[in-house]
Amino acid sequence: MKKACLLLVIFLFLLAACGDSDADVTETAESVPTNVALAEPTVEPTAVPTNTAVPEPTATPEPTDTPAPALITSADEIVGIWLGALAGETGYVMYTADGRFYVALTEENLVSAPRVTGEYWFEDGQIHLRDLANAGHWTECSAEVVGIYDVLDLGEKTVQFQTVDDACNEGGFTRNYLFANLKQEWQSEPVAIAGETMPELATALQAIADTWVNENGVPSVIFMVDMPNTNFTFQGAAGLANPETGETIVPEDQFIISSMTKTFTAVTILKLAEQGKLALDDAISLYLPEELVAQLLVLDGQSYGEEITVRQLLNHTSGLGDFSNGVDVDGNGVPDFKELILGEPDTIWDESMVLAWAIDNVEPVGQPGEMFNYSDTNYQLLGLIIEAASGMELHEVYRQLIFEPLAMTHTYFEFREPVVAGVDGRSVSNAYYNGVLWNELDSHSYEWGSGGLVSTALDLNRFLWAWVNDDLFDDPASKEAMTTWVTTPDCGTSYGMGLYRFVYEECDIPGLGENMGHPGLFNSFAFYWPEQNATLIGTLNSNEPSLGFFGLIIEAMFTIQEMGGR
Repeated sequence: MKKACLLLVIFLFLLAACGDSDADVTETAESVPTNVALAEPTVEPTAVPTNTAVPEPTATPEPTDTPAPALITSADEIVGIWLGALAGETGYVMYTADGRFYVALTEENLVSAPRVTGEYWFEDGQIHLRDLANAGHWTECSAEVVGIYDVLDLGEKTVQFQTVDDACNEGGFTRNYLFANLKQEWQSEPVAIAGETMPELATALQAIADTWVNENGVPSVIFMVDMPNTNFTFQGAAGLANPETGETIVPEDQFIISSMTKTFTAVTILKLAEQGKLALDDAISLYLPEELVAQLLVLDGQSYGEEITVRQLLNHTSGLGDFSNGVDVDGNGVPDFKELILGEPDTIWDESMVLAWAIDNVEPVGQPGEMFNYSDTNYQLLGLIIEAASGMELHEVYRQLIFEPLAMTHTYFEFREPVVAGVDGRSVSNAYYNGVLWNELDSHSYEWGSGGLVSTALDLNRFLWAWVNDDLFDDPASKEAMTTWVTTPDCGTSYGMGLYRFVYEECDIPGLGENMGHPGLFNSFAFYWPEQNATLIGTLNSNEPSLGFFGLIIEAMFTIQEMGGR
């Protein structure tokens, strides 16, 4: 019996050492019969130093209430530009002193093309929001639906909205979803809203864009006007980015800029010249394979390819014919090469294939330096020269010398580098050649150095102002060379290096001055207007009507002069 009792005591001691609860121990102890005497275990005493103080038991601190964040209760505390973050994405909200709010995906779009605008006010210590205009940033809320929120001050210039009542919450990306989850961090004081400095002009320019879609039959329009002298920026759009899905086009959408790429090719050549990697008056034979040069510009059995210079390619005085638009053997109005592209839509072209076709099918137009003849062939060859002089692929040189320094974040080279998604993850807007959707043709990979870029109005605006403000080149002589004009057969028109110059008065259109820039196949355009210190940028996303961009630009220029010119 004594042995059994001793074992029971050891068992209970082990239970306690393993951390079982008091309740478990008590229950086990109560199961022992009360008439059984338990033997006391023998334990040797442990000596305790006399100078060691026994610690007092630590008292458990009483719980304290964390104070709730203070509330922002007046417009004075919310006015400004705030950067919001939600689910890894960012956006900007601006609250102005006159009770307006603006939402945009980029800070610069707050003043040029906000996605949502509305009004706000504080009542009973809570902010009230009402949408006034919506460009698709969230599910549209009617002006009758007012959102009410507490605005919590989280400190360090950060706020958090907390929904009190907002019926704009019907699935998807709604106002309530955004404001109830968005932490907003103060960035700066609000800025003047471009377009609101001259609201009538902004309305008139939007009406022009609408007319080109509704009455002139183009699929879509993107149109931007930037006039810093009058603090006016207009960014408008009309029509559908994708008629099949019914997706409305927005001002930030990407579009195929086609021959506007030539300006980037020319700038790249000039920047390589600044680096000493080539010279404008070098013979192209210094950079191109001998076999290729020997097949260029063959007249009466003799090649004059050795005589062509880099400069002559840039200003279209090489004497080479235009492979893309210069041959129409059957006379049906569609160039032979375009018929090939349309007839073989799955063919991926590279520059060697393009030049081989040009050599076999396109006759020269004259001796080097003899005359102006616009030719995509020239800019295909310039692409090869860029690669030879730089030791990199053409798209890499564009990116290193232009796109990255200018933060052209939505511009990329089709077929040669990964697709760069548009703002908000949107796709490139549809472009049509004689009604055929160009975007779906793998065969338009031929465009390369003569027309291979996709961009946006905002990116092109950065590029154009960098050129205007002398921020593009290190040497002023580069811009001077670029604007050394060669007369063309068209009225009021001359060509530099990757740039056209249009003098309207010489075409019996007085009072507008001139434009400098470049158009593209789908009536895309990017021009500087010196008389107003303005940029005019956009697209009609269709090659029809031919030179239609001129009609839009001229109408817009007269409207600007009448309503808001300086």
